[in-house]
Amino acid sequence: MAARRLSKLQRQILSGMWTQHERTQGGISTGHLELVQTLGHDKSNVSHSLRTLEARGLITIGRSPGGQAIHLDLTPEGRKLASKLAQKL
Repeated sequence: MAARRLSKLQRQILSGMWTQHERTQGGISTGHLELVQTLGHDKSNVSHSLRTLEARGLITIGRSPGGQAIHLDLTPEGRKLASKLAQKL
C-alpha cells in the first residue's frame, strides 16, 4: 500500500504508534483515548481512521466485550509502513 493513499491523520497515527513501538520495544500497545489526546483530533475522526487502518491490515484493534477499542497494535505490514513514515516526518 502506498503511503500517499493514507490521510494525514492516518500517517500521524501510524508514525506515533511506530515511535511508541520502538521506544518500548513492542512491549506496550497504544490505546485509542491516548491517541486522541496525543494527536489533538476529534475522537470520531480518530475512530474512523483507526477502522480504516484496521481494514487495510495495518493495525489490529483489541476491543472490550462492549466493543470499545482498548488497545491498538501494528501488524507486520503496518510496522514496515510506519517505520518508513516515521523517517519522513
